[in-house]
Amino acid sequence: MDNSWNLRKVFREVIAFHEFEYFPHFEAWGFWNETIDRWHKEGLPLDKTPWEFFKLDQFMSNAPEELSYYTPNRITQIPYWPPFEYKLIEETDTYIVQRGSDGIVKKQLKDKTSMPQFLDFPVKSRKEWEDLKWRLDPHIKDRYKGVKEISFSFNNRNTLVPFVICGGYGFPRNLFGEVTLAYTYYDDPNLIHEIMRHWVYFYTGIADDLCPLIDFDYVYLWEDMAYKTSSLISPKHFCEFIFPYYKELITYLREKYKLDIFLVDSDGNNFSLLPLFIESGVNIFVPCEINAGMEPLLIREKFPDLALLGGINKQVLSRGKEEIKREVLRKVPKMLESRGYFPSVDHLIPADVSFENFCYYIEVLREIEK
Repeated sequence: MDNSWNLRKVFREVIAFHEFEYFPHFEAWGFWNETIDRWHKEGLPLDKTPWEFFKLDQFMSNAPEELSYYTPNRITQIPYWPPFEYKLIEETDTYIVQRGSDGIVKKQLKDKTSMPQFLDFPVKSRKEWEDLKWRLDPHIKDRYKGVKEISFSFNNRNTLVPFVICGGYGFPRNLFGEVTLAYTYYDDPNLIHEIMRHWVYFYTGIADDLCPLIDFDYVYLWEDMAYKTSSLISPKHFCEFIFPYYKELITYLREKYKLDIFLVDSDGNNFSLLPLFIESGVNIFVPCEINAGMEPLLIREKFPDLALLGGINKQVLSRGKEEIKREVLRKVPKMLESRGYFPSVDHLIPADVSFENFCYYIEVLREIEK
């Protein structure tokens, strides 16, 4: 990173659709471990990470350990305190079944990176919710141990650090699981509203403890509330169970702590929900997953004031160089011309992408920068 420019300043300029002096290098979110292992065999120096070798900027993972529970190191987790006790349930040569600190029982393959199989969730009904709610007290001081000590030196930085929230769908989904949550919206809507009121209380409380100490750059709302063709929740249910709580929380953070960048991260096809996100105060959306139809050119046409990050098909990177070049040139110059866009792959870089192909992808993007 060239210390003569300020990533934090440029990040804000891009989201505000202003001109910017430097091209932020957010070309990748991250890399599977198998990808890095492969690249070390194909030319990536053994003493270098992809971040170092390609001089990539990071928009998610720059916070110190003291903030790890409230930054994307654990972005998909509800920040219980104390966390659930780890429990090993089953182990074989090929997989492991365990209960993690989030209370979710998962089956995970040992030999490669993959999505785990979710076997059980901590909440089935109101009783289990009441039994675990004590772990969701935002004012337990042990949550923030060490934060005050690092806050002064950490605030003098040139890196991005978000205030991370397990979102209005992600939070109850991590309590119930997708199937039970879908039924509970109908069977016990009062319980969902109670949980969402606690969600607002919980994250405003965390903000009251952290925001006076840490100069956060933006708010990161993790959702993953859609699949290939549609959202996992209807716009009608979003309006009833999520929108008013988004609005309340965003208004609170904006007015009290002057946080004015609100990013939603949701894989899948979120087109039907984008107007509701925008109305609630969201101003940047990621990762624009191409195989789910979230083409950034189309999003920009329909929602011209929504900033975007992502939208370059990760699967194309495993093909030939001509296809890589075509994918990048088809959209990136137009998106940059319209402003409010960070070019990036639409998820982690999988292991079927060769080191040579990724080098070429970076070369094409950096040529556009010139």
